[in-house]
Amino acid sequence: MSEPVSEERQKAFFEKARKGVLTWLAKREGGSATLREMHDHSSERYLIAHQGFSKMMESFVAEKLIDYDEGTMTATLTDAGRAFIGA
Repeated sequence: MSEPVSEERQKAFFEKARKGVLTWLAKREGGSATLREMHDHSSERYLIAHQGFSKMMESFVAEKLIDYDEGTMTATLTDAGRAFIGA
């Protein structure tokens, strides 16, 4: 039986995933993707889905790393988001 992952390691992985998702977004044309596309990428690449994905998106919006258009359900990387990933 394996030991539970420490909270510190969980936070480090979450930060790595946040940078990874924003880096993926930066590589897309216009730096934009639909919520569905972002969810699928997050789930496939980082195994972060559902509640974890919601937490990630909330952090992106709160930190103004993305602009989110509810009408089109599209996220667009901001200058702050590009600075966050070092792009």
